[in-house]
Amino acid sequence: MMATFGSPPPRKTHRHVIPRQLDSTPPRQRRLVGTRVASGACTPTRHAMDVEEPQVHAYHDRERPHREKETIFAKTEELTVALYGSLPVEVRHVLRSADFLAESYVGAIDNTSGYTLMASARICYVWSHATLKPSSPSPTCYILPCPPPATAHPSATLQAPHYAIVPSRNRAVEPGLILVSPTGSARFWPSISSGLAGGGGFESVDVPLDVSDEYISYFTRVDQPGAAGAYYYLAATSMGRIFRLMIMSQGGKYTLAARLFAPPPPASSLSLARLFGWPAPSPVTRPEPGNVVTLVASGNNAFALVETRIQQWALDREEIVKEKDVGDVVREAIGSGAEVEDLESIDLAVESANTLVLLVSYFSSATSEDPGAMVLDQYEYRPRRVYAVVRLVSYDDSWGVDGVTVVPYLANAASPPAHPHLTLLAGGAVIAVLFGEVVVLCARDTPYHERLVLKSPTDCFFGLSSLPSVISIDVDGSPDMDSGGGLEEAQLMMMTSGLMMKTIVDVDKVRRFRAESLPELLKATLKQAILYSPISTNPLQFVLPPSSLLDGDALMRAAEETSAGVLASDPEIVRPNHDLTAQLTARKERLSWLIGFINDNGALGKMSQRSRQRLATDAEKLYASHQLWIRLNEHIDSGATHSLITDTIHAFTGIHPTTSATPSPNVTSLVAPEQTPTQDIVRDFFKYRVLDIGRLLVFMVEYLGQLGSMGTGGIGALKEIGGAVVATLQAALSYRAYNLGVYGVELPMIKPWTSRPTVIDAVLKLVDAASKVATDSGSSSNPGAKDVVDMLPEFATLLFACVQERLDWLGSLVAADEPGSERDKTELEDRFSQLRPEILETLRLTNHLQQALALATTYTDFPSLASLLLLPTPYPPSANPHAALIRDYRERYGRAFGREVVRWCIEHGEARVLFAEEDVWSPYMDEVFTRGADRKGKQREDDVMDVDRWEGNEFNAIAWVNDMGQSRFGDASERLLTEAKDATEISQKHFTLSLGKLAQFAHLQEGGTLDIALLDAFHDGLDFIAVQEKLLKDFQTALVSMRAKQKQSLDAQVDIILRTKASRLKESERKGLISIFKNDVRQILQGKMLPVEDLVDILTLKDNGDKLEDYATALQLLLRAEKDVPDVRRVSAFRRVWCRVYNHDDWDAIRQTAHVTDAQLTARFRATALYHTLTVILPIIQSTQQNEALPEGFDLDQTQCLSVPLMPETSSRFPGMQDEMVGELARDFRAESTHVEQMRLEDVYFRVRELAMEDLGLETQ
Repeated sequence: MMATFGSPPPRKTHRHVIPRQLDSTPPRQRRLVGTRVASGACTPTRHAMDVEEPQVHAYHDRERPHREKETIFAKTEELTVALYGSLPVEVRHVLRSADFLAESYVGAIDNTSGYTLMASARICYVWSHATLKPSSPSPTCYILPCPPPATAHPSATLQAPHYAIVPSRNRAVEPGLILVSPTGSARFWPSISSGLAGGGGFESVDVPLDVSDEYISYFTRVDQPGAAGAYYYLAATSMGRIFRLMIMSQGGKYTLAARLFAPPPPASSLSLARLFGWPAPSPVTRPEPGNVVTLVASGNNAFALVETRIQQWALDREEIVKEKDVGDVVREAIGSGAEVEDLESIDLAVESANTLVLLVSYFSSATSEDPGAMVLDQYEYRPRRVYAVVRLVSYDDSWGVDGVTVVPYLANAASPPAHPHLTLLAGGAVIAVLFGEVVVLCARDTPYHERLVLKSPTDCFFGLSSLPSVISIDVDGSPDMDSGGGLEEAQLMMMTSGLMMKTIVDVDKVRRFRAESLPELLKATLKQAILYSPISTNPLQFVLPPSSLLDGDALMRAAEETSAGVLASDPEIVRPNHDLTAQLTARKERLSWLIGFINDNGALGKMSQRSRQRLATDAEKLYASHQLWIRLNEHIDSGATHSLITDTIHAFTGIHPTTSATPSPNVTSLVAPEQTPTQDIVRDFFKYRVLDIGRLLVFMVEYLGQLGSMGTGGIGALKEIGGAVVATLQAALSYRAYNLGVYGVELPMIKPWTSRPTVIDAVLKLVDAASKVATDSGSSSNPGAKDVVDMLPEFATLLFACVQERLDWLGSLVAADEPGSERDKTELEDRFSQLRPEILETLRLTNHLQQALALATTYTDFPSLASLLLLPTPYPPSANPHAALIRDYRERYGRAFGREVVRWCIEHGEARVLFAEEDVWSPYMDEVFTRGADRKGKQREDDVMDVDRWEGNEFNAIAWVNDMGQSRFGDASERLLTEAKDATEISQKHFTLSLGKLAQFAHLQEGGTLDIALLDAFHDGLDFIAVQEKLLKDFQTALVSMRAKQKQSLDAQVDIILRTKASRLKESERKGLISIFKNDVRQILQGKMLPVEDLVDILTLKDNGDKLEDYATALQLLLRAEKDVPDVRRVSAFRRVWCRVYNHDDWDAIRQTAHVTDAQLTARFRATALYHTLTVILPIIQSTQQNEALPEGFDLDQTQCLSVPLMPETSSRFPGMQDEMVGELARDFRAESTHVEQMRLEDVYFRVRELAMEDLGLETQ
């Protein structure tokens, strides 16, 4: 597959992993055609001494790929780099200790002669590479002395010489060599064989440099026009002059001579022309002086790059054809009008007769108009030198720019000093640029680029040379379409300080490369990193493009596809191996190399958190699968003849034959590599379906349940499958925790596979199954039961970890954008809060208290921690076996733990534990009892009582005792008042209010501030109780006449009271009102506290012939019930009271005035319920301050009380009441209002009100 010097063998017709069936049709024969590459490299030519011999092509071994396996250093779809051979041991020894910053070294690969050269300022090493092999011993090395610098030259410093190998006409004969020092001293060896005997036998000549500071800047060998196989040797200088070095034979001895190329005509020619009248020769155009950077030839033309000028020479006439400065057009093409600073021409290559390729560099300030800005790192603000390839096209006497390609390379302080060299491949379709530590390949027509970077900072590239392109065609002339690759292959040779490498570039694929292919190029780079980086002899390192060039989306896609390929055992990445343990280990190493490569290149920041987590998930799944495989092997190696794990894998693959991996949004498709089917389903799963490990674990638990339902499951099955599931998930979680920093994962994980609902349910089933074994008395006789019970802590630990992990994910900002996440989080929290205490209690009961305590501590479940330590003997504290642990946890966690101990004792009726050690627990009781006192988080700054500040405190029932003991009578009073509001028994409420009132008096005696509102609350509460107790006594008078058996029936008592105490209601047959009256009476007889609205109904529905003041009492109760009854319902209750006040009397009889005196009529008015009610409420109305408003409904005339409550309002008062009964109540309310309306009381209402005011001495309005 790699470059050899000659036509390579026919390529394979396909690249399938699975062998294809042989076809009966014989394959088509192909022939290989070599094409020459026009470039600055040495092309296949001959020396003038060999004109009588046929042309000699490049020396190489075309059969070499067949004979030995290549060592691949880098491989992508577009190129392959392999080991060609090692350098001579002498060269390696010298270069191993060389300081490239202090010493000058040059090197070259001459494919014409088949020899390679390496030279320092003093010594030149030459050896043959034509027959070199990777396994060859050190080749023969010819060591020759370099010409010393001219001592008289002002630039006489030790620098490596310029060179040219003189090809020999016979492969068996060593070539010659010309070395030229920068100061012009030249040495010529007709044969390098003298290098085996000290390097003598050379001819010397000095290039006539006639300027004191002139030096040789370039030396090359070019074809001599008109003489096939003959060569020119041209030396260019820093002053723009070109010298020709000639090899001449004198008496069988070869010598070297030098003369000025294209000299001016001699003066004798001009004299003869004047003497004979001949026309004078035309004046020869002389080039402008300047440093010649490079000199390249093509046919009869030679092109010299002089600073930013290009000179075109005719070699046969030795005349300059044209000279043009291309600096301005190049600057314009690069900068698009912007200023390009310090433009420098570096190298030149010939693409065709009219097209040149120029390598330049310049300072880029990273402006938007500068194409070089894309290779500058986004954090670099200072200008950096950028390299670019400019394609120049000849137009008459000028040059135009046809395109600019930026070279993705930036030099740094560690870059070795080297003059970049430009080489064209495949007629310029691919451009190779050689730097000291990097070879950059760019495409002319596509965005393809590749960088071959040396790994060691002490290594260096010394030579790069192109070989003839190879085109594979059929014998019939049609292209080979079965090769699976490009048709044209460009070949390169490269040399480092330790070895030589060969490279093949698939030109066809480079031409087809598009911007959309960048992810594939990155993927290839990642593959190379994990495949070839571990090769110890590989001199290359694999790097990603600079940050500004690196596309984050492309990188993520490439990395994810590469990772998926490793998981699926892609044969291009993972070498097939029957030893699955070794294969799994190799795959884990591949993924480690992958993330290590991304980190080493500083590219992790280009990847999103989701992509990083996907890579981490792949790695942890592979690690977990490896642990499962190890467990399976251990199970079988222990002597087991059967494995349920194997059965589940067989069953799983039968039900789910293909993977269900969900590709990342960055990956359009993850096509699994072609799998090689085998009879080993288990190994195939671990090879190709690691992504399904989560689904497999869930299936294993389901399979365990199926075994149980069929009667074939049991403790042994639970032990094997449950242990495997737990070990696998624990391995994944531990791997994740260990490698969070490596992958740059920020917790929580995004939809972690280890805590999906199906996984949590599976682990919970294992916990339930193990708990059942632990609590089943029949399982104690089974020898494996203890092992299962001992696994319960592992199950519980794993369950808690999975649940917490999912809660963390659901509570993250990312999950908040997903529908239903908040609901799922709430449901899981509720479920976990219920399961956790149960599981911890099971652990305690199964003698795993320490594990239970550890879990409770890990998840800060202090309520469960308190329960674990207080059970089973909380009292007396001295008898508790965990008393020392309680003390230790209290000292360790302080209030967090102490508060939960207090709560547990109160909730479980063990407050005596707290008061038995009151000096220990009193601070925690104070904190617990005061929490929630002010839900807004504000503290009281004065001593004024806030009746509502203890509202909703669940500990008031016991907290007041602690307050009394601490002499906090004010707090105790407030708590008792709050607790009284929730009392359901009348005796309880009476006691609580009475004690609270006494506590308030004690508070006053202790110097506390009097709170009138608080005292009024106690008085109102006690008054309310007094009203209900008075009703109870009144009702009990109706029960005196009942027989003993009747008294045993509560319903009978209620009926007697209805008949005797509410006869008018009974006679009205209003079913709704009768029903609520009977229910309220039943509550009173049972000693229950009635709500205000119910007590008002009792007071106003019973017979009040001799108790007319009860109507006013009902109004007063409603007046004080501002916080106990919603405003809407209180208004409706006021209206019902006033309706019943008006309905109490027979107004038609009262208004019969015939034979009635005014005094008698007035007496009738004074005897009405309306009069008695007004005499009570009118003083209240008169005493109300002007800035205080009485509640709506407190004072209503006969027209204002007619509205009835709506059915929804009634339903809110009687929750759970059937709609039919609600309708009955609505009809009864309407009947009450209708009766009031029909009586038309306008004529008497005002008279009764006026009479009441007169009797009270109030002024009438």
